[in-house]
Amino acid sequence: MKKLLLIAFIGVLALSACRGLHIGPKGEGEYVVAESLVPYDENNISAMKKEGELAAQRAAVEKVAGIFISSSTSVEQAQLVEDKITSKSAGFIRRGYVQKAYRKGDQWYTRVRVMVLVKDISDIIKESEADAFAKRTTILITSREMVGEDVSLKQECKQAIYRALKDQPYALVNGDNLSQNNLDNPTPVIDQARLDGARFIVMADVNTAPLQALPGISSPFKTYRARANIKVASTKNYQIVAEAADQVSGLDPMEDIAAQKSVSAACEAAAKQLIEPINAAINSANKFNVVVQNVKSIERLKQIQDIFKEMREIEDFNLVKYTNSDAYFEIAANISSGEELTAKIIRSYNVNFTVMGISPQQIVLNFI
Repeated sequence: MKKLLLIAFIGVLALSACRGLHIGPKGEGEYVVAESLVPYDENNISAMKKEGELAAQRAAVEKVAGIFISSSTSVEQAQLVEDKITSKSAGFIRRGYVQKAYRKGDQWYTRVRVMVLVKDISDIIKESEADAFAKRTTILITSREMVGEDVSLKQECKQAIYRALKDQPYALVNGDNLSQNNLDNPTPVIDQARLDGARFIVMADVNTAPLQALPGISSPFKTYRARANIKVASTKNYQIVAEAADQVSGLDPMEDIAAQKSVSAACEAAAKQLIEPINAAINSANKFNVVVQNVKSIERLKQIQDIFKEMREIEDFNLVKYTNSDAYFEIAANISSGEELTAKIIRSYNVNFTVMGISPQQIVLNFI
């Protein structure tokens, strides 16, 4: 009887120790499956296999890092953070094993299942994003620039818009040149901007032409007059959130320089008028705390994020924390109440979520 009690007591201790380790979805680590392809090297099989395993481990860490880097982090900052993490990927892996490894043509394929220290990665990213300069609203800059009847590819207008907005908390991204079709129907361009991660898109249309000199007046200078019209649209709901126009002349002995001066000045003057309405649009969304329970895996967590990205009412969201299979989000949405946001989610994704609770503090959903 004493032996049975001793065995039972040891079992309880062992169970308590395992709980104290917090391995797996209930703690800081999360199992992740990832793959890699490396060049096949028949002269050094052992080193090749090791290279494939390490590459797959890095892919697993990158997968986790990509989920935690917020959509409002600038592209440059996101790359710096991801490079910092993946350069030390081995330090974020507790254990794992190779599920499959085989030759695939002239490459070596490896698939691993590894436990990634999710909390450690999350903490590094959150520390980086605490820097005010890291948190920026991504805005895509596009334009159509005309000199008379000819299309100009010099991007003078885009550069002027950059100068006007560069001191604002925006991550400005260079977009495509627009056509007349894009200006008449901007929906495809806006959709692509959303896929590229932009919250807003700037669409500038500028045309410059020479001014005729007054009769009897001779001058070595050429004068061009530019007219710039700029619109800013939300990539979520296509709404025009800012609009501006201006006309400015450019003067220079060389015609092409005079044209460039006029385009640049007109676009910069118009772009400065956009700052206040853009900032108002950024701050107009209401903030909601949403907890999603029963996530269970990084793959399912990514699925939840994809759902939030698809919802046009959601302007932005941040994964604040992921622990014990619960994901904590901060969501910015053009919605008046938590009840309305919950109804929008359930109406479109009732097969994915059930409502566990709604309060002024937070919304709690269960992920099916």
